[in-house]
Parts: sequence; C-alpha cells; structure tokens
Amino acid sequence: MSVTQSQISHNEDSLAPPPLGPELANGKWRVRVIDGDANITEEMISGKEVWSMLNRRVIVDFNRRGQPIKDSGGLFGSWLGSLSNDLNIIPINYTDWRKVPNYRKEMAWKVIQKKFWFDDPRRRRKYTLSALGGRCRDLKQRLWKKYRRNTLEESFDVRPGLIPEDQWKEFVEMQFSDKAKEEVSGIEPNRAELFIASRTKSDGSLVCNEARISVDKLSRVMSQNIQNEAPSNESRPNDVFEQVFGPEHPGRVRCAGHGTTPSKYFLNMESTTANTEIIDIKGRMKGLEDKVEILTNALYALVGPRNHFQVNAVGGNSKFNTNLHQSSSVSSDQESNISKTGI
Repeated sequence: MSVTQSQISHNEDSLAPPPLGPELANGKWRVRVIDGDANITEEMISGKEVWSMLNRRVIVDFNRRGQPIKDSGGLFGSWLGSLSNDLNIIPINYTDWRKVPNYRKEMAWKVIQKKFWFDDPRRRRKYTLSALGGRCRDLKQRLWKKYRRNTLEESFDVRPGLIPEDQWKEFVEMQFSDKAKEEVSGIEPNRAELFIASRTKSDGSLVCNEARISVDKLSRVMSQNIQNEAPSNESRPNDVFEQVFGPEHPGRVRCAGHGTTPSKYFLNMESTTANTEIIDIKGRMKGLEDKVEILTNALYALVGPRNHFQVNAVGGNSKFNTNLHQSSSVSSDQESNISKTGI
C-alpha cells in the first residue's frame, strides 16, 4: 500500500500534534516529569504540551495488572488518541492492526518513548501498541461515520483534504467490502463493541477516566483473543465483556438492552456459534466428497477401462461398488466336471 507522504505535513521531531486530529483539550493532568539528567518534577501538563516537550518525558504509572493509572494514565490515553491521527506513521488503509507492518509499529513506539517514560519499556511496549491499535480503529470508525456515502464514487469525492488520495481510496474500498460481508453474515456488534461506542465522544475521547480504563481492558482482551485464535475455557469464550467485567447477575444482561435475560441472550449466542460450526462441518464434508471423487478417477485410470468403479456419495457417506468384468469365464461343462469330482 503506497502512501503519498507529501500530502501530509510531518514533523520529524514530533513537536506538534498531527493536523488531522481534533484540537486537544486544554485540561491539564498532575504528573511527574523526568528530564535528561534524571531530575523528576511534579507538573500540571496538557496533551498539547506533551507534544512540544524536548528532552523531558512524562512518567507513566502502572498498576499490578499492567494498566496505566492516575493522572499519568489519563494523559497517556488521551495523547495516544492524538498520535493515532498521524497517517505518516499508521495509515488508515489497513484492514486491522495485525496487518500493520512491524516497522510502522516501531516508528510509533519510538515517538511514544520520546514523550513518555516507562519503568520497564520492553514490558510496557505490548500494552501500549495494543492500546494504540484500538485508537487507530476508533479513528477509522469516526472517519467512516462522518464521510460515508451511498456509493464508492460519492465516498471518494468527499475525501478529507489532509488524507492522501491513495490512502482514502483504499480505505473506502475496504469499508464497502466489509459492509458487504456484514450484510451477508448478519453479524451484530457484541457487547464490548457496544460499550466502547456508547462511551466514546465524537472527537474520539472517552466520557470519563473510568470509561477509559474499561475501554483499555476491553481492547486488550479483544486484541489478545484475535492474536491467540484459540478457544477459551470459559463457558462463553466469545463474550469479551464478561471476561473483563465478570459473570452476569440473575435476571439481567449488561449492555444488551432493557428486558434481555441471560437465558435468552446467551442461548442466542450459542445458537449463532452452533450455526457457524454446522456451516464449517458442511464445508469439510464437501471437501471430503471432492477428494473421494478424485481418488475414484485416479483408480479408474490405473486399472483401465475393463474395470468400472462407481461411487455414490450421499451426505458424506460413500458406497464403493466394484464390478470386475473378467476376460475369461468358467464354462458350464467345467462346472459340471468340478461337481462330479467333488472338488
């Protein structure tokens, strides 16, 4: 995927927020700042001021579960949202975070380390890039919500001026492709996605610090589930919301609307999973039937036209009937002689 770098102004020293992003809030956070001589001071700093810092970094506090906390966590999350708007580092023409090249993620990590100090950079890198991936996904959702039109051509025409033409073209094409897949499969957003969407403002920021912490947890679990691609030991492995917030209380289901009960909600989830499994089994059966047909044709070619093999595949069960036409036969006289001799 090509990127037209000249269409976006880029500050190599990362001293200003990306021009595509919304204006950062003027709110300030009480954080600790460390300079090049390891001197630490406590200051009130805004997200915009973080961009202009040189040889000084904000110390990010983490809890025992590896999550950013206190004011430094709030500032860090807000600033990551701003960084996600830098399309020179992370373009929007990638279908998901896993497909973004590692060199681009490393570019982002270097910029982050210029502005923030981590007690264990190697350990915090995984969480940080996962959170950034969530912010990039949110950015694409906001762009599509604002500039979506009924056709490809109409969507091409409303390209925001700060987005390179090639990026926007590929981004729009991907959105229409994803839309078509969703209409065919009928996939509805899960509770984790609903939670994130309902607590995200139009500018991409979260409604409060508690929402930011919860969204970070959900995004991390969703990312881990995609990377692992392995079934969980949970009774409902696909429900990320329950993995983060714990099991449901009797009689209600969070983030599922009024009147929804656990029995109805999770029965529908299990039914959807079962239907998916049935489709997968049918596909495998069809593949086995095709293999049987190939083997039959190969055997026929090896034995020759004098031997006939007939395969009747029904529902994945095959009957293999062989009729051999011999070139010689036993005459009736020979049969009589054999019977007389007692053989």
